[in-house]
Amino acid sequence: MKCNALRTRARRRLGRIAAVARIEALRLARDRVSISLIALVPAVQIALFGYAVNLDPKHVPIAIAGGDSVAVEKASRIIRDTGYFKLVGDRLTSGAAAQMVAGGQALVAIELPPELDGGSGRARLIVDGSDPAAVRPAVAALEAAYWQRRAAAFSLDDRAPVDVDRLYNPEGRTAWTIVPGLTGVIVMISMLMLGALTLVREREQGQWETLLATPVGALDALIGKLSPYVAIGTAQGILVVALAQLLFELPARGAVWALLAAAPMYAAVNLILGFAFSAIAESQMQAMQAAVFFYLPSMLLSGFMFPFQGMPAWARAIGEMLPLTHFVRAARGILLKGQDAGLVAHEMLPVVLFGLAAAGLALAAYGRRID
Repeated sequence: MKCNALRTRARRRLGRIAAVARIEALRLARDRVSISLIALVPAVQIALFGYAVNLDPKHVPIAIAGGDSVAVEKASRIIRDTGYFKLVGDRLTSGAAAQMVAGGQALVAIELPPELDGGSGRARLIVDGSDPAAVRPAVAALEAAYWQRRAAAFSLDDRAPVDVDRLYNPEGRTAWTIVPGLTGVIVMISMLMLGALTLVREREQGQWETLLATPVGALDALIGKLSPYVAIGTAQGILVVALAQLLFELPARGAVWALLAAAPMYAAVNLILGFAFSAIAESQMQAMQAAVFFYLPSMLLSGFMFPFQGMPAWARAIGEMLPLTHFVRAARGILLKGQDAGLVAHEMLPVVLFGLAAAGLALAAYGRRID
């Protein structure tokens, strides 16, 4: 009898949650603008990060000044070997290349001595350091090409001194580096924004109090209203991975099913945090600002945009606490390195702990709001 009563109560509770979820899903379906944005944002971000963003800059303008014709020809040949540069001036008078950098006509300048390999003069490399990311790989390639030629000139072996094997991304494609992490970024932003607007919007419109006046309990109403958004976040993650494979031939060598199975948990954690912001905020503007305040540091400190190991220890410590950091690692490990489900389980543990802390904050804020 007791078990039957428990099952009956459980069925009724699930029925109430399903009813609220169905109402919320119907409301979302009628909001065509929101549905369009939910589908359009991943597609636009994939297109921008996949086709427009390139971490390996090409056609960097470079100028050569000074030196004789032999030295200029040697320098030009080294520049062409790198494949990074576009020669915008050569055979210039001494100092003219540096002036082109100062005037914004070139990002790199080579000022040659009268003889490149002889005499006491030394070549100067002038670099526009106002945007290091735009020139650092190109300058490194230029230096490597120069020293490779120097090494070959003093050796009977004209082969390259070192063989480099690039694992997982042999062509160095930017899309393969960015898109796995982009999956977590898109889901994070969408869930934070949707969660941040949930309670404060309903409160401003007077709909949340109406819902609480029904026989549906507050916790059941909350679970029911948030469930459709978790499904949306999961669908966004699947869409990004599918588009990445279709458009950029992302290898997806590992246990993709494990990554997609973890997507609902990851989406729910960010959604709950967004709901906590919504419960604390007094207006939709405050809730949106809180969401932005969280997701911008997440993008910067997670290793998605900048190398994680290049950050100071305190920044890495903060990054280790962020869900996006662990999802980015899991996504790159599964999609690029071909790792198994164990990696996903290992990286999702900190995400679950963060979710429990966010749930505690959300319940505390919600309880204070109800009181």
